[in-house]
Amino acid sequence: MKLRFASLNRRNGLLIALSLVTLFTSSCKKNSSVEPEPDASANREINEWVVENMRYVYYWNQTIPDDSKLNFSQEPPEFFASLRNPADRFSWIAKADELEENLAGVSTSTGISISLVPFNCTSPEICDLFANVRSVVPGSPAAQAGVERGTIFIGVNGQRMNTENYMTVLDPYLKGQGFSINLATLSGNTLTPGNQSVALTATKIAEPSVQFKRVINTLSGRKVGYLFYNRFLNNRADEIFNVFQEFKAAGVNELVLDLRYNPGGGIAVAGVLAALIKQDYAPDQVFVNYNYNNILNAEIPLSQRSQSFAVLFPPVSTKSDDEEAFAEIDAKVKAANLNLSKVYILGTGSSASASELVIHNLAPYMEVIHIGEQTMGKNEGSLTIKDERTPRQIDWAIQPIVVKLANKNGEGDYDTGLRPDYEVDEFSVLPFLPHGSEEDPLIAKALELIDPSMAATTGIAKTMAAQKRQRLQGADFKAFKPFHQDAKYFPVQLDGTIDKNRLKKILEP
Repeated sequence: MKLRFASLNRRNGLLIALSLVTLFTSSCKKNSSVEPEPDASANREINEWVVENMRYVYYWNQTIPDDSKLNFSQEPPEFFASLRNPADRFSWIAKADELEENLAGVSTSTGISISLVPFNCTSPEICDLFANVRSVVPGSPAAQAGVERGTIFIGVNGQRMNTENYMTVLDPYLKGQGFSINLATLSGNTLTPGNQSVALTATKIAEPSVQFKRVINTLSGRKVGYLFYNRFLNNRADEIFNVFQEFKAAGVNELVLDLRYNPGGGIAVAGVLAALIKQDYAPDQVFVNYNYNNILNAEIPLSQRSQSFAVLFPPVSTKSDDEEAFAEIDAKVKAANLNLSKVYILGTGSSASASELVIHNLAPYMEVIHIGEQTMGKNEGSLTIKDERTPRQIDWAIQPIVVKLANKNGEGDYDTGLRPDYEVDEFSVLPFLPHGSEEDPLIAKALELIDPSMAATTGIAKTMAAQKRQRLQGADFKAFKPFHQDAKYFPVQLDGTIDKNRLKKILEP
């Protein structure tokens, strides 16, 4: 089958991309039987607790409707939605146990993350779609079934995908359920459906934050550390320390940090990562500034809104005492710090939150070269608010936006995303190449910048040739809502970096 590719320009809305780990959807459909009436009194208790906390910490607290205009008998998700400001893309509510697991990198899924590629368009809005697997969680059911980055499939459970039915066809994927995929191969512009299907089961997965690493030796003798980092998980900071210790022992003097699909996570481990990279690290250097709502800005002194590395480190430590926790992490950072004056960061429209924070907030300290695409535009931070009583009496938790973020100079206006220094389309080479491949378009560009003699061997010429392949002209998907808009990108998590004792209402359900 010869393909007529639709243009893969993300800004025109033609490329559809999402990561399963960034989705926070219900794990089951509503039962078709008659559902019981909601317990209005129980909902009222939960919703009163929710709105009290939101009025206190929510960044847009002044836009929350008066109590007289709120329906306290609603189910908590609907009630929470009624409180959100229209500009808020990222606050959310979930059952407390589910939210805690999700923020720790634990979810129920098959372990794959996909992008969708439109082709064979019969009109500007109607195209067939194929899925290109962009990452697979190590040890997951998908990995055990032999699925890897670059695997292509054209159907789910025997049903082909197109722009009209893809949400229905991919329903089990979106809900973290098992399904089978109908494989295909892609060579140049020719897509060949296969006869093979692979059944993928779903299970609870604890995702590692570091999913791939390697040292690349360039032709001129530069040692390049490559790290594919997919989640900022405070509880997995040791993975970062281990990688940087390996890089330092190997004599790495250049770093390519791959955050192309990283949706964000903990600010504490973001501070650790930045400290491990930068030149002349000092614990008292300010990494991020916070701007709260009117209430909290009045209560929290300006000096306490500037967060140094020393303040950010304790939540990733095993020590309970803050001084001991800082000392532990500070020692680990100093032992593994690469002391670089320049870093190459790969970022795309799927890079959000803590990923953008690292790109933006390292820039005042060193040269940051961003390769790829414009990022998501997530310059906000959130806090987990849950019932702290034992036993817990309210089983919901909220993750509201509470701050706008800025770098050490007070600059933080990137809500439309960070523009790359070098724009490179990773979809110029399909199927996707393995993580760390020197012919991957984004990695190839970084290696070319590090060592110009690598251009002939890394696949730059191949990439440029691939970009010239025949594509469908005139396709207009402006009316087509991209798949990834339904994804949940994780706000920068401030847990542990804000003294909750100052926010007493949070501790009073």
